Amino acid sequence: MTNIPLAALVPSGLPTPDPTFADDWATAIATTIELMLVSAGIAILIGVPTAFCVSLLRPNHWLVRTWTFFAFVTLAMPLILLAAAWEATAGKFGWLVTTMTGGNLGWVGWIHGMHGVALVSLATVWATRRISPVAIQQAALDFSPSQSWWRIKLPIAMPWIVASAVGVMVLASTEMSVADLHSVRTVADQFYLFYSVDPNTTSVLVSTLVPMVVGGIPTLLWFWLQRRRWQVASDWNPEPIDVPPQTKDVASRGTRVAASFAVAFCTLLLVLPLAGLIVQTGHSVEVVDGVRQATFRWQASLRAIAEAPKLFGEEIVWTIQLALFSILLSLPLAMGLARLARSSRVAGLVIDIAGTMLFLIPGPVIGMTIAAFFRLHIPGLDWLATHTLVPTLVAVGVRSVLVAYAILRNAYDGIDDATWQAGQMDGSVTWRWWHLELPLLRRGLGVAALAVAIVSAGDVPAAMPVLPPGVTTTGTRLFGLLHSGARYQEASLAMVHTGMVVVLCGVILVLRLHLRRSSKSLD
Repeated sequence: MTNIPLAALVPSGLPTPDPTFADDWATAIATTIELMLVSAGIAILIGVPTAFCVSLLRPNHWLVRTWTFFAFVTLAMPLILLAAAWEATAGKFGWLVTTMTGGNLGWVGWIHGMHGVALVSLATVWATRRISPVAIQQAALDFSPSQSWWRIKLPIAMPWIVASAVGVMVLASTEMSVADLHSVRTVADQFYLFYSVDPNTTSVLVSTLVPMVVGGIPTLLWFWLQRRRWQVASDWNPEPIDVPPQTKDVASRGTRVAASFAVAFCTLLLVLPLAGLIVQTGHSVEVVDGVRQATFRWQASLRAIAEAPKLFGEEIVWTIQLALFSILLSLPLAMGLARLARSSRVAGLVIDIAGTMLFLIPGPVIGMTIAAFFRLHIPGLDWLATHTLVPTLVAVGVRSVLVAYAILRNAYDGIDDATWQAGQMDGSVTWRWWHLELPLLRRGLGVAALAVAIVSAGDVPAAMPVLPPGVTTTGTRLFGLLHSGARYQEASLAMVHTGMVVVLCGVILVLRLHLRRSSKSLD
């Protein structure tokens, strides 16, 4: 059979189809799905046992509080920062001798998975401790604490676990900074590399629809099917539960084992990667007589960390400004949406679905869409794009508003129906908001504001296309340093950014404890 050229089959005037175009996107979709499964698998396999060990300890145990703080810090760390920490620890330039050399999908999945461990374990502990006391008391009569957790609590809390696992998968499919660092061509990374300057319809649709189909549809279906279990898991009573003496004895015998595993999980979650950053700041390799010798000097480490604020002062200032302006922009909008959702069930359903779909759009697509809008021939847009942070605030504000909305939506749902209905009969909307809603939402507003600061400061994929000339945040600078191979500078900047995240998470926990004590004193 005679081979006919492809161009001869195409009518005159039409572009010749590129056979590699579909193959490239098919490969990117397959890689994205594989990365999602690997990341979610690691998060579940480590996160659920972590939650089990933590649940065996007393809620006020110091290990539980330490683990909670570590998990919140890990969850608040941007993925590019977590990638820098694990690269300094066990990557191809890390100080540990490992077989994980970076540059492959498994290593990228490990970084996403360890970030997901914090989310899955926190969601599991939260859900299993908010099960109806009646169910816990009945389970304590027939099962040991371990059996009760695996056979009763875990199935009831399964919607929360699935929701957190889907969140890990969605983040793996939409975040491109870690994938681009290791040349793992996911859908988001392929769009960023090849179509960010000149996007076409196919690239936008594929980059947007893949995470929506893979992450959004299963999430909505699962929540619809498991709606009753959500209500059971939310029936929480903080009063202590009477446990039979024999159950207490069994629980006390398992406390030491659970504590040991909790310490191990805390080490793996945050201590080990932070130790890698510290070692990397003072790590040096010298060749003496043809032999490579690696050394660590505390003096060099302390000097690099101390010089980092001065060396990256401009990046730190821009990051703080971006976080503060994001709070001022995102918090009022999120609060208005949360109040509307609390007032109307239909509006709440529409906002929830639209917010979920919007959250699933990859960061590079959001950033390039905002950048294309500010390139329109409208007076003033070009000046805003080159002389202000307005485009950047809009780009990072998409996810910041959604995160703040989720927190404030939960805070509004915490207002009981009797109080809400009684408030609707008194005064105007402004009066009710100031005298009734605002005092009850203090904790939620504080947490939402700090969450917006963390999200906006670390949203590298959405911020990079819209940053004005001469402006660099700590996240985008860290992204560049990781590509250039500046090891000690990268580690010192990562330490500075980690310190900022730790301070914000510490403020959140202190605020939470202060408001809890204030509410108890009022009671």
